[in-house]
Amino acid sequence: MQDINWIQISIGFLSGGAFGALIKQYFDNRRNRIQPIGRSIEVKSFYDSGENRLIDSQIILTGTTKEFKFSKLYTGTIELINTGLSDFSEFDFGITCPETIKFIQVKTISTDRHHNAVLTSSPSLENQINSFDIVLKPFNRKDHYKFDILLTTDNSIITEEDIVISSPKSIRWVKLISTTEAFLTIANKTFIEILASTLSKSIRF
Repeated sequence: MQDINWIQISIGFLSGGAFGALIKQYFDNRRNRIQPIGRSIEVKSFYDSGENRLIDSQIILTGTTKEFKFSKLYTGTIELINTGLSDFSEFDFGITCPETIKFIQVKTISTDRHHNAVLTSSPSLENQINSFDIVLKPFNRKDHYKFDILLTTDNSIITEEDIVISSPKSIRWVKLISTTEAFLTIANKTFIEILASTLSKSIRF
């Protein structure tokens, strides 16, 4: 039996249509899976009259026709990144909070004029709501949308868990590391590295 030239056969297979078909099938299978969408929610207390024990104060914000008084205000950021392999010409999702929490403002921070976020109902001083929907046009691979939010509540503390993001699309949400979490991770890592370096210098064998 003649020796089989496996190298020549392998090269022929790699350069032929069979290998290209396998690669295409691989990416098609990945694209047909439930696509991951990255999300990050960050909320911080901006003003809380309960922290001032000497004076019962409130913040006054002026609307279109009248003034609004608030005892508690929170600022925050919501970020979405298409971490999957599918492009969406339109991607709709909703943001919901408990009835005790109201959105006062949502400001879209988009990358350019070709990326738009359309709100079905825009929160404002005159329209304080706890839920609304957003349509991203488009939401292609690696696209990044950021929303600055302003919230208020009467008798509770607002946390990231109070803000629920959902979508009718066949996707799965994956958590992105927020700016604060990233900073704490770097700070903790730096502290550990400094501590380890100090200990290694102080210990002599």
